[in-house]
Order: sequence, then C-alpha cells, then structure tokens
Amino acid sequence: MSLKLRLSLLQTAMVCLILLVVHAFIYFFFIKISSETEKQDIEQKGTTLLSQDINSIFAELRLPQDLTKPVLTSNEMIRIIKPDHTVVDSIQNEPDLLNHPSIYHAISHPVSQLINGENGFEMYVQFPIEKQGAQAAVLEIGRKLDSLNKNLDILFSIMVYSTAVAFILSIGVGYLYTRMLFRPITHLVRTMESIQKSGTFRRLEVSLSSKDDELAQLTRTFNSMIERLEQTFDRQKQFLADASHELRTPLTIIESYARLLKRWAHNDPKIRKEATEAILSEAVRLKELTNNLLIGIDSDEEERKRFVEVDLLPLIHSTISSLSFTFHRNIELRGIPEEKAILIEANPEKIRQLLIIVLDNAIKYSQKEIIFEVLTGERHIMLRVKDQGIGIAKEDLPHLFDRFYRTDKARSRKSGGSGLGLAIAENIVKLHAGSIRIDSVLHKGTTVTIKLPYKGKRG
Repeated sequence: MSLKLRLSLLQTAMVCLILLVVHAFIYFFFIKISSETEKQDIEQKGTTLLSQDINSIFAELRLPQDLTKPVLTSNEMIRIIKPDHTVVDSIQNEPDLLNHPSIYHAISHPVSQLINGENGFEMYVQFPIEKQGAQAAVLEIGRKLDSLNKNLDILFSIMVYSTAVAFILSIGVGYLYTRMLFRPITHLVRTMESIQKSGTFRRLEVSLSSKDDELAQLTRTFNSMIERLEQTFDRQKQFLADASHELRTPLTIIESYARLLKRWAHNDPKIRKEATEAILSEAVRLKELTNNLLIGIDSDEEERKRFVEVDLLPLIHSTISSLSFTFHRNIELRGIPEEKAILIEANPEKIRQLLIIVLDNAIKYSQKEIIFEVLTGERHIMLRVKDQGIGIAKEDLPHLFDRFYRTDKARSRKSGGSGLGLAIAENIVKLHAGSIRIDSVLHKGTTVTIKLPYKGKRG
C-alpha cells in the first residue's frame, strides 16, 4: 500500500472518528436536555395534582377519576404505591407503562428515573404522600417519551447519513489533497529517476503559492543538492577531459623515446642522450601537469575552510628566492613597504601556487630581468609582475584564462607549459575575492597585475 493511500485512509478514519465523537456528544446531550424538560413537566403536573385533592389522595390513598383522567395524556399513567410495593390505585392511557415494576421509595421530594426500554425512553417520577406526619405511600407518574423517541430516530438517521456522506467526501477530498500534497514528492522521485536513467541533472520549480512551507524547503534542498552534485560531476568530467587531452601527448612521447632507447641506444650515445633528455623533460612536464590538475578539483567551499591570517611578505620573499635559485634568473623585488607584515585572509599554499604560476610564466617567456612590484592601498594589495619577453598577441589576450589554451604551441611545448597555469591562477584569485589582469605587447613584454583584499598592516 502506497504512502499516499495510507495517508488518505488515515485522514478519512480521523474524520470519521471525530464525527462519531461529535455525534455521540450531540446524541446524549439531546437526550439529557429533552429528558430534563419532560421531568420538569411531570413534576409540575404531579405537584398540581397533589395540591388539588388532599382528602382522596392523602386520606384514602385513591385517585379521583374526575381530577386525574383529564390531566393524563395519551402516553401517561398514574398510580399509588404502598410501602409493601403494592399498587393501591392506578389510572393509565398507556398500558405498557404498568409493566414497570412497582417499587416504593422512602423520599422527601420528587425523584425521577429515566429508562430506555424495548419501546424507547420512559420517564417515571415519584412524589411522597404523607399521612399524619409520616410517609404513607408514593404517587408515581409514568410517561412514555414518544416525542423524544421520535426525535432521536430522526437525529440518528441524520447522523448516519451525514457520516456516510462525510466518509465518501473524506475519501475523495483526502485522495485529491494527498495527491496535491505529494505532487512535489512525486515530481522529485520522477526527476531522480530521470537523472538516474539519462545522467542529466534537472531541478524542481518552487511553487509561488507554497514557497515557505516544508515541501518548498525540500524542493530547495533537493535543488541545492543537485547543484552541488552537478558541480562535482562537471569538475570530475572536466578533470577527465583535461587529463585525457593533455596527458596523451607526453605519454606518447615517453613511449616513443623508450622504444627508441630499446632499439638503438646501446649503439649510439647521441640517441641515448637525446632520448633520456626528452623522457626526463616530458616526465617533469607530466608531474607539473598532474599537480595542476589535482589542484583544480577541490571545491571553493573546502578551500575557504583552510583560510588563515597570512603574512604575504615572507611568502613573496621565499617564492622569489626559490625560483631565482632554481632557474638562475634575476627577479627584482620593488615597492616593499616599510611595514614588517602585510596581512591577508588566505590559503597560504594557494597564494604560493599563484605566485609560482605567474613568475614561472615570466621566466619561461622572457630571458631578461623580471620585476616584481608590491603596492599597498587602503583596502587592497596589488602584486605586479613585469617581464620583457616575447609578449602576447592582441587576439590571444581574451583566451589566456581558457584551460589548455596556448598562444605559442611550439614555445609552450619547449618550455613545458600545460596551458592550465593561468586558468588555475584565475581560480585562485577568484577564490580569494580578488582580480587578475594581463597587459601585453607582442615582442615587448607582459605585465600581470593581481589585486587581493587587504586585511591590514602590522608594524
């Protein structure tokens, strides 16, 4: 049984239960009110009768026909009961009432009894008859409550029919309501099945009429989950595409030179040297490319969790020192402020990677001195790297941050470039809420300007 049907039946059962409780309350409340009215009428009749004929009833313990007969209605009886439970005298218009047991009660005021017999409700009221200061008998008036019985039959029929109608309506309305209620869930299930079958990500629309309820929250949570899954999927897809695109060439080169070594290297030292240098060069490039690919697959949320307060100056000094020593190049550092520290909120490893990417490009494409400038403002710090290298053509500038884009494929291959560096640099800058700009003139040089949020100075 589906959850939708179970909820519909549960709702119907709850409605019927509530109706039964309400109907029972109305039914018994109606009996109480109606019987109380009948009791008051009988008590008034008995009191009136006793006050009109003192001698006959109190002295002789008999019922005067001329007084009691006109008082009786068609559904009543009157009788006198002695202490030994015998009936002294009686007058009746409803013979069935005389079948009620004659029981004497020692009482000081009228006492009533409501009975639900085979033919419906009956009311009996006893009045004390005193003789010489002591109770000698009781006067009992019985009435068959025909009006109450008739009204109860009508009321019961109304309740039965109304319950039946409510039951049918509750099933129909409950099914429609649960169907409407489960529509987003059904849509969600179908969307998930569609995603599973097709492999494409879809999102649910949030209804404007229920944008703040739990189902809308479920829809938004689902869409958020789909968005994160899609981002992860796209990131993995991009990683596989990048890897298959860029790793194929160096692996092919390594394989070719390895085969060359296997066939000719033992006889020709020149071939052996050329092959080993080529394999080493491609292995270094392969290592660099793999690191760049792995760096690019972390999510921004995970990266921001690793943000700490970073002093930028030591990072700049250590990076420039390492690259200058490794590549035997002169990198001039300018504009270092007098402050002992320049503080930013960042991932230090990412910032170091950013500096390496920018400086490494300058080293690869320029044989002259490289200038690294540090400029501080009120809210931002600016890092500027200038080289006097081959420069970049104007038509290539808009594509510099595209993954695997190379302005000079022959030059890039020679220098070991993967075409991923600037794309990763741009991602790192965006991660730190900064900006990066490249200005270049062909055959004159390139300037890379990085702007990062500035937390403050510490002297």
